[in-house]
Amino acid sequence: MSWSYRPALDGLRTLAVYSVLLFHTGHAWASGGFIGVDLFFVLSGFLVTSVIVSEIDRTGTLQLGRFYARRVRRLLPAAAVVIVATCAVFVLVAGLSTRVTLVRDAQSALLYVVNWHFLGQAEGGYFATDIEKSPFLHFWSLAIEEQYYLVFPALLLLLTRVGRRWIPRVLVVLLLASVASQLFWAQVDADHAYYGTDARLYQLLAGSVLALGLHRLARPGVRVPWGPVAGAALVAFVVLSSGLVPLSPSVRGLVATVVAVALVAALMLADDSPVARLCSRRVPVFLGKISYGTYLWHWPVILVLQEVLATSPRVVAVLTVALSTGLAAASYEVLEMPIRKSSTLDRLSWTPAVVGVAASAVLAVTVVPTLLEADRRPVLASSQEGVGDTLTERPVQVPTDVDWEQVTNDYGDVGWCTAEDPEACTVAEGSGPHVLLLGDSQAQSLVPMFERLAEEQDLTLSLNVVEGCLWQEELLNSKSSEEEKQNCEDARVGWYDEVLPVLDPDVVVIMSRPRDDRTWRGVVQRRDGAEQPLSRMTLQASRATLGKISDIVPSTLLVERLVMPETFDPAQCLTTSPDAAECAAPVPVGGSSSDGYFQTESARSPRIHTVDLNPAFCPDAPVCLPVVDDEVVWRDDHHVTARYALSRRDQVWRILRGTGAFG
Repeated sequence: MSWSYRPALDGLRTLAVYSVLLFHTGHAWASGGFIGVDLFFVLSGFLVTSVIVSEIDRTGTLQLGRFYARRVRRLLPAAAVVIVATCAVFVLVAGLSTRVTLVRDAQSALLYVVNWHFLGQAEGGYFATDIEKSPFLHFWSLAIEEQYYLVFPALLLLLTRVGRRWIPRVLVVLLLASVASQLFWAQVDADHAYYGTDARLYQLLAGSVLALGLHRLARPGVRVPWGPVAGAALVAFVVLSSGLVPLSPSVRGLVATVVAVALVAALMLADDSPVARLCSRRVPVFLGKISYGTYLWHWPVILVLQEVLATSPRVVAVLTVALSTGLAAASYEVLEMPIRKSSTLDRLSWTPAVVGVAASAVLAVTVVPTLLEADRRPVLASSQEGVGDTLTERPVQVPTDVDWEQVTNDYGDVGWCTAEDPEACTVAEGSGPHVLLLGDSQAQSLVPMFERLAEEQDLTLSLNVVEGCLWQEELLNSKSSEEEKQNCEDARVGWYDEVLPVLDPDVVVIMSRPRDDRTWRGVVQRRDGAEQPLSRMTLQASRATLGKISDIVPSTLLVERLVMPETFDPAQCLTTSPDAAECAAPVPVGGSSSDGYFQTESARSPRIHTVDLNPAFCPDAPVCLPVVDDEVVWRDDHHVTARYALSRRDQVWRILRGTGAFG
């Protein structure tokens, strides 16, 4: 079957890009719309392979330099413009604390390795959730395509010289290996299954294998009603995009790949079918031709609209369609087509590719950090206010030399051990009392402070600190990744029976984020699967674990809830608000439900005590200021910075000593 342009395939691109767009605007009825990327991958593999094989058939070889030059001319200019423009716009709408975290995102996007960059961030675990706020997140799929384009043509040329009969065999083997990788990582690490090139390669290869099959097909050996196949595949794609069928992202992607292959094949073999005629109409063909630009622009546009407007997903979707399509059309006419159709560039081989990649690298190391690290307040950002200056008239000065990237990444340290190596829990040894710090990411923020106290007060310090992990042995956080759940299980289940007696501490300090309000219903679960109301579950699990601790440890200190911003991003507020006092947080009236449980258990046992560290961390109560003694207090809405906690260690030590637990 000879290759010729099929306008219906451009129509498919329209379907793919607007499926992704609707998914990203948060519509429940488009919750599976991310499979638009799967369709893009199949189409890309199909089209690129068709072009390469046609050239090899025609000339007997493939000019790699010209191929790479065409790819660079096709993809890089528009991408570079979007990245630089996004950096510039975010100077207007985002605070410095947000922008500095985007520098590596933008640089990775320009160098087409951003999928691995985001995968590395996702493997950071509990604190990796903010990657979805990056305006460069969607470049992960473009990075996978570019990595494919880099290797695949050379592989195909090599196989052509070895023997063309090896081409389909090798591609099928690679496809099956990638499917196996997808299935493996889906069970082990869903992030790798989604972002990893190895786990996504099968979709591009499926398109490539289809292209090889159709290229060699003179006439179908079996008559297939391709028109109905196209209709059925289109319906299946819409159903998968809607999310009506409950499937995991991995399984949905595998099914979507099969559907996409069937759809492309049907449109190629039945170009007069109703679906082909629909996809070949003028509007979907034009929108498909500019779909690359639409995809590039849509995600930054969504984030900016959500930042400056308080409106519904429907309004965001309408505005995003209009803005991203308009920007894509302008880019197509003014930038992309002139470069792609340039007769001067057509005469060059490797030069456009080398210059393009070099220019991208220069932008990454010069323009991107210059824009995103500019120390200026945004002019279009939405309000990030805390309590405002209605509760405090004390002036708040933000130091001029704050390293906001360091602030937003100032997590502290984790540490735990297993029964096989209980000594690994101990991080400092002294002649004084043995203290065990037990908790989650809020305790993590205090680890450097406790390490310094251990040094200064001659304490022995052990840790059982795991981010996102409830300290109660019987409870789990279902929002955690599989790796995080396993870490939590290792650090909790059986630990109080097997490791705690070996450590034999004098004092246990329990510090954890309260997970007792309605937002945690269904998230906090019992490990045995039994269903209980959250309040009863928390009380019973706390009592059971505290019982095990009290049987061994003379004193247990339960740290009451620390005052946190909770409803706003303090770093964003400090870098956007003209008055830093607006970023203060009020001391709430009454404690959390967990505080009540703690007080109940304290009343039941002389070995259990509650302790309030807020006087140390919030010296200006009833309002907690965002900057104290030139130190930024909070890293995010639920964590103090480890550096601030370290600066308050003397005040914390006085409070801890006051409990009597340290003699």
